[in-house]
Amino acid sequence: MGVMNHSPPVWRSILLVGIFFSLLHWAYYVGGPFSDSFSSRVLKPAAFEANRSSDIAHKAPEASSVRESTNTSDVFNSTLGFEKVIGLNLPDRADKRDNLSLMSALTGFKISWVDGVLGPAVPDKAVPFGWDRTQWPEANLGSWRGHINAIRSIVEDDLSSALILEDDVDWDVSLKPQLSQFAEAAKTLQADFPKSTLHPDPSPYGQDWDLLWIGACLTRFNREQSEPKVLLRNDPTVAPRHRLGQNDTFAWDEYPEHSRIVYVPDHDTICSFAYALSREGARKALLYLGVEDQPTVFDFHMSDLCRDKPLGIRCISLVPGLFMHHRPRGRVSHDSDILEFDPEEVREVGTTENILYSTRLNLRNLIEGREPQKQWAD
Repeated sequence: MGVMNHSPPVWRSILLVGIFFSLLHWAYYVGGPFSDSFSSRVLKPAAFEANRSSDIAHKAPEASSVRESTNTSDVFNSTLGFEKVIGLNLPDRADKRDNLSLMSALTGFKISWVDGVLGPAVPDKAVPFGWDRTQWPEANLGSWRGHINAIRSIVEDDLSSALILEDDVDWDVSLKPQLSQFAEAAKTLQADFPKSTLHPDPSPYGQDWDLLWIGACLTRFNREQSEPKVLLRNDPTVAPRHRLGQNDTFAWDEYPEHSRIVYVPDHDTICSFAYALSREGARKALLYLGVEDQPTVFDFHMSDLCRDKPLGIRCISLVPGLFMHHRPRGRVSHDSDILEFDPEEVREVGTTENILYSTRLNLRNLIEGREPQKQWAD
């Protein structure tokens, strides 16, 4: 009698090997840090190269190594690495909330909402000292009150951190990879910051920051400034130089193409499209921007806070910013709840300055599973 052969037939071995490699192939394309946020067809840019600029004495770790050795995975969670993302929205502008709710769902994060305030709803007794109702439009007063309400909610709820967004912003479909690289640069800059007086909470953005200003419309920033900065090179989501705005004190041709500058603000920053506050930062901001004098509009005064550094505020910003104001297709007068425009003027094509792969302009592509499109071909 022969001995029974318990070895599997050759065809079965081949089949098992084929299944193994098929599963491996599937895991490669479906897995990874982007998959829980974006569909498989959403832009997944190549690794960014994070280097210090020539103004910094030492070189930061390469992007590939910092992703392996430090905890940036929280940036990819449903609140972008903060404890909460807060959207600021006037109740009667449900159209703007519709947009941001859809955009955030398609790019993998959740927004909690705080109601904006109309200026006339602020009684004279509640107007901050130094504010002149005859000098500034009522809409600016309401904007200030809405931002302070959002900041106060961080203090009241004792949040470790929160990102505050205005309701007319736009961002790139690859926001989370962008934030991951910004987080590494922000931690590099904090090496020389004073340490937090409160027990800091773990954060992918570091533990010694107060305010991260990551969405502004104008940055006055000098190449020769004494404050430190980090240059993020080879970012495929940065628009070509001739498409970039957001500054009036330096030329982009002084920097490599497709670069972002992460820096400590030493000059003016305008527009409060998006900014994050730590627990300690929210308390400082509520005191300086809310409880004490308010002689000017909210973003101007926040610029004073970061530039002059009262209360030892520790601010970090970047240019081009990651959040920008969107100008939608339709009546131009619908753009802003603060500024007034010609009620008859119509914009035929929506646009967002500096955002290459606009989430707003790619909503249909994202829903239908198509490749996101650039705003500009050149």
